[in-house]
Amino acid sequence: MDALTLFFNGASVVTILIAAFGALKMNRRNLLLGTFLYSLLPVIGESNQFHATGDYGNLITAVAFLCAAIITFPNRITYSSENQAAVKLAQKIGLSVIVLNVLQGYVIMKVRTDVPIQFAYAHLTLALIFVYVIIKSKSGDFKMN
Repeated sequence: MDALTLFFNGASVVTILIAAFGALKMNRRNLLLGTFLYSLLPVIGESNQFHATGDYGNLITAVAFLCAAIITFPNRITYSSENQAAVKLAQKIGLSVIVLNVLQGYVIMKVRTDVPIQFAYAHLTLALIFVYVIIKSKSGDFKMN
C-alpha cells in the first residue's frame, strides 16, 4: 500500500467519523463538515487519475464530487424546522449525496478495478449516514442544530 492510499484511507475514516458524529449529535455543522471534506477526497483522487490516464470518466467523477462539496459546504446560516423551504432543501441535498455515493460505491465495486474496495464501503457508509438523517428528520423528533 502506497502513501497516497494510506492518506486516503485515514482521511476517509476521519471525515466519515465527523459526519457520523454530526448525525448522531444532531449537529448540522459537523455533518456538513465531514461530508464536505469527504467529497474533496474523490476530487483529489479522480483528478490525479485523470492527469495520469486522460480518462474523462475520472474527470466527470471529480466534477460530480466537486458539486457535492459545494452543496454541502458548511455555512453559518441558521434555520429552524419551522422553515419548511429550508427543510425541504436540506432533504434534497441529502438525497443527492445519497444517490451520488451509492452510485460511486457501486461503480467502485463492480466497474473500477483500479480503486481499492474499502473506498466503496466508505461511500456506502456516508450514504447510510444521510439515510439515517433523512429518516430521523421525517420522524419529527430530530432537530438539527
